[in-house]
Amino acid sequence: MAPTVSSSNEDLAELFERHGLDGHKFFEEPEREIEKLISTGNVATENDNAAEAEVTYLDAVELSILINDKSLQAKSKNKLSGIMKAQGRLLESSKLIQECYDLYSDINDARGKSVALCNLGGINASMGKFEDAMQCLKTALDISETILDISLSINILTNIGFNYCEVDSYSSALYYFKEARVRGESEDNYESLPMLFLNEGCTLLDLDDLESAQHILEKSLDFSILYNVIDIQSLSLDSLGNCHERVHNYKTAIEHYAQAYQLAQSIDYAEGQLSAVLNLGRVNVDHGEPLHAADQLHEALRLATQLNRPKSRRDAHQHLARLYKQAGQLDLALQHFEAFHTEAHDLFSTERDKTTRTLMMQFDVERAQTQTRAEREQREHAEDLQARAEEQVRERTAELEQTQMEVVGRMAMAAEFRDDATGEHTRRVGIGAALIAESLGLSREFTETLQIAARLHDVGKIGIPDAVLLKESKLSVAEFEEMKRHTLIGGRLLSGGKSEVLNMARQIALTHHERWDGNGYPYGLTGQEIPLVGRIVALADVFDALMHKRPYKLAWEKADALAELARQRGRHFDPELTDAALLIFGSGRYEAALLQDEQTQMLPGSAADGSREGALHTETASWELEAMRLQYEQLLESRTRELEAARSQAEVQVEQLKRAAFTDVLTGLHNRRAFETDLLVFAEQAQQHDRPLCAVSLDLDGLKHVNDSGGHASGDAVIALVARQLQQHFEPSGRVYRMGGDEYVVLLWSDPELVARELAGEIERLEAELKRQGHSASLSVGYAHWPNDVARPEHLLRVSDERMYEQKRRRKLGTAAQDAFPVHGLS
Repeated sequence: MAPTVSSSNEDLAELFERHGLDGHKFFEEPEREIEKLISTGNVATENDNAAEAEVTYLDAVELSILINDKSLQAKSKNKLSGIMKAQGRLLESSKLIQECYDLYSDINDARGKSVALCNLGGINASMGKFEDAMQCLKTALDISETILDISLSINILTNIGFNYCEVDSYSSALYYFKEARVRGESEDNYESLPMLFLNEGCTLLDLDDLESAQHILEKSLDFSILYNVIDIQSLSLDSLGNCHERVHNYKTAIEHYAQAYQLAQSIDYAEGQLSAVLNLGRVNVDHGEPLHAADQLHEALRLATQLNRPKSRRDAHQHLARLYKQAGQLDLALQHFEAFHTEAHDLFSTERDKTTRTLMMQFDVERAQTQTRAEREQREHAEDLQARAEEQVRERTAELEQTQMEVVGRMAMAAEFRDDATGEHTRRVGIGAALIAESLGLSREFTETLQIAARLHDVGKIGIPDAVLLKESKLSVAEFEEMKRHTLIGGRLLSGGKSEVLNMARQIALTHHERWDGNGYPYGLTGQEIPLVGRIVALADVFDALMHKRPYKLAWEKADALAELARQRGRHFDPELTDAALLIFGSGRYEAALLQDEQTQMLPGSAADGSREGALHTETASWELEAMRLQYEQLLESRTRELEAARSQAEVQVEQLKRAAFTDVLTGLHNRRAFETDLLVFAEQAQQHDRPLCAVSLDLDGLKHVNDSGGHASGDAVIALVARQLQQHFEPSGRVYRMGGDEYVVLLWSDPELVARELAGEIERLEAELKRQGHSASLSVGYAHWPNDVARPEHLLRVSDERMYEQKRRRKLGTAAQDAFPVHGLS
């Protein structure tokens, strides 16, 4: 079917001519032609021809609107948004991405929505709206996790890491870069590995963890060489040069910077050239060739101006000022110093408007969603088993309720057959009660439940002797007291039920002989003290009893029965319910409902069924009914025990699976999932008892060396040893978690000063025990208190992690261990 044309023929003809499109071919295969147009725009983008790319994408948008293809429209607008973002047209770009998200929502494209939100997060970050950026990325990650798109989740995690870097929160950035890299390795996503290793290595460099940074950056270099990714080779060499420079290996640093610059030049990669040549010039000022430094720094200044990189311009001016000052060229030194000061002032004015890092930390509570693939599979498996066990519990419970209903229902029939040869009384009362409830506007679910439950109103009659139940003359006072017991007997028979039907039936059995004026039995309740279901069934029961023959009375005429209900309004019955019942029983609706039910749900053994079962029941002797009652009671008791045992077993299995899902296999400690679950519970208890909550982050240093020298079994032994020691010291006053790898967290209620004293002593004992057992590993520690250090308990882990990484950095620099526990304000 050809698309409907909304644009003018002249405009379309011009558009087709502009891109060399065949109009006839377009209307035969419009989607294919638009895809080709988008590809043309992609080529223009790669060739840095932004103007041509923008026109091409705009035409693709117009054509996709023309054929009403929302998927292609969103795809075209997404590409167009990227062009606008690159040109700094951020508001236009943001508007287009929001339109993309709406289009993908309309066609229920989850991946498209996630991509749009990821891109919108990037735009918001560029605009300095870091809180909005993180919210977009959070939602994007949620969607990517739901659809199990690993490549997309890697991209989103990487963007989150970059956002943290923007506000200098490198320890948090490291967490997300590392998670992205782990996912890339687990999915054999080789093409992305060079960049993922580079991100992680550069962040470790920012954290001054030079040993780890060099190890990761060398992997980045190896993978970039293996897959011939020249730009990553350049950046990896540049960062490795920085590693060597920091340990004063200036010759090797200069060699790495020079190689990085040459590689970037070979592919005309201006960003790589800028970073490498700026580093070369800076090192040469003090530790190399000053003459070369001047050329290199001027080249860096040219590239920084070309690329509009104010930070790099500032740095180039700073190093040129130092260089000319050393050479005695003070006029040039002053000129560059003034330029440096101007650039620095402008940068400060721009960056002071950025949102503080606190706004970004709202995302940390979602860390459980960024676990490794293995942890995720383990959790999903445990949840699947748990769901199956819980389903078994539900099935066994339903089976138990069904059995209870069948047995009690048969008991009700047996009781009714003793004074109602057809057993129809219970059916009629159920229908009458349901009609009254329906007329009151009660829900369909309530009405249907009442129709079933009302049938059990006289189940207690099974315990009344025949001499009383079937007596044709008036009962004596003693006999009437005996008869009244059937309400209590029914209540006992129906007690302990786990279904709504049985609970309602118990209420009815106990209260359907109560009276509005308080002269009923067994409790003498008055007015609305009587449950609604008891008041409704009382009306239906009395009306049916009046209308049908009983051993002690003849059947009444309908007019007389209705008149009796009216006389008892406000005495025996609820006035409002009486009015409703008179309308229903006097209008013919009741008879019509009985007829319809008889046609669709004929009772076995009833007169309507035409079987001989009703007659047989009429002839059943009292002793047979008693035997039947005992048999039913034994069956109910036996079946209840069997099903309760099965349900208990299933519940035990559920508990075992829950424990497995929240327990670390190697150490037996609670795992990260348990931590996320416990944190808010601990915080609530801390608030109730007005005491601080502390999170302690611990990380094993040197575990890689233990694994390399003694194998992974030796490393596992160290992890388990630390776990045992932490448990012995902190539990039961706190709780210890293994967060994965060589990382632990302790949650406990304690004052800051007490925690500092305890930690210092405990870490010293732990490291001594490790040394005694021949292990060279040590521990880095950081802690945070709520509400002393953080505004919300969800931020405890992030702050304690940052302090732990700070201690790790200080220890590598030789700073005293006590400096690892600084006092911070709210984060």
